[in-house]
Amino acid sequence: MMHPSRNVLVLNCGSTTIKFQLLDTSTGEALFKGAVDRVGRSDCSASYRYRADRPKLTADLPDAAHGEALRWVFGVLPADLPLYAVGHRVVHGGSFFGGPALADEETLRKIEECAPLAPLHNPIQLVGIRECMEFHPEIPHVASFDTAFHQNKSAVASLVPLPPEVTARGGYRKFGFHGASHRYVSERAAAMLGRDLGSLRLVTCHLGGGSTVTAVRFGIAVDTTATFGTFTGMPMGTRSGDIDGGIILDLLTRQGMAVQEVHELLYKKSGMAAISGVSGDMAELARLEAEGHAGAALAREYYIYCLKKFIGAFAAAMEGVDGIVFTAGIGENDADLRARLCSGLGWLGARLDGGKNLLRGKECLISTPDSAVALMVIPTNEELAIALEVAGLLEGAQP
Repeated sequence: MMHPSRNVLVLNCGSTTIKFQLLDTSTGEALFKGAVDRVGRSDCSASYRYRADRPKLTADLPDAAHGEALRWVFGVLPADLPLYAVGHRVVHGGSFFGGPALADEETLRKIEECAPLAPLHNPIQLVGIRECMEFHPEIPHVASFDTAFHQNKSAVASLVPLPPEVTARGGYRKFGFHGASHRYVSERAAAMLGRDLGSLRLVTCHLGGGSTVTAVRFGIAVDTTATFGTFTGMPMGTRSGDIDGGIILDLLTRQGMAVQEVHELLYKKSGMAAISGVSGDMAELARLEAEGHAGAALAREYYIYCLKKFIGAFAAAMEGVDGIVFTAGIGENDADLRARLCSGLGWLGARLDGGKNLLRGKECLISTPDSAVALMVIPTNEELAIALEVAGLLEGAQP
């Protein structure tokens, strides 16, 4: 029997930010949304909006920790919007989860076990789930895993070439991230093209503060860029992206760096910020590049080079590509980056429509009619994807 309310609150807890969105899963409408920024700092503040046609409201939450900030979120939720469930984004589910899971003690234990695989995300997301379950134990809480969409890779694509006893002991395999986003934009791409997702070969590019590129062949994520550590693959704001393992060994041995120092280096002191010397924010780098800043120009060129390399590799792995999707903050908004990238994809038969490429804020086919590859900008909606997962899990569990 379907619950009379299908309002699912989706929470995404980061180290300094909490994003929240209340969605009606029967219509897909965002009824209430907002964010708490700079959690734990004296200038912590929040903004929220009740339905799209209402004004945005703000609040100051000086020095609010995650628990206090989450309590505030539940306090401002409109009383006339009863909650069906709460969905929690969790970055890493390891090999444990191929889909969403009820947040019981066994699930929480496994999330904690995966914390070393996503040290910037899992620990704080675990705190958020526990806090929310204390506030509202009467409401179902469900964990949705970024890694779940990537669980069906082939044995070859999941393989880590180390001795079996080492991989078994460490649980080493190739995972993948931003699963809700890659799944959502793949489904939207198929709808835009009027094609069955099961017939398409897509490269989906989730480009933001964290960036991942995924090969989606016939609806299955067959390969992706960040696979075990969340600093690998594409260069990111402060994360290195792919780096020769020999350099990491050299830092630990010949350079005498401590393990924690190398960890900090790879996750927090590398990537676009390190290359540019000024910032890891792509919008700021675009502005600085236009003003002639050499470091910003080099960082953006490196990012485009890496993106082009991964798209080419995944096209080869899938033995062709029907569409390339750009999503998330950079993918949706950086027209200059898309133009420079696509100018190097002519060998795939990709042709960019310069005028359409300038459109922002909506789903758009930005390739020319004669392009052999569909180029698409699709704003991601991870929150809706998570909310629908949560509703599907709970309704499927009902007698």
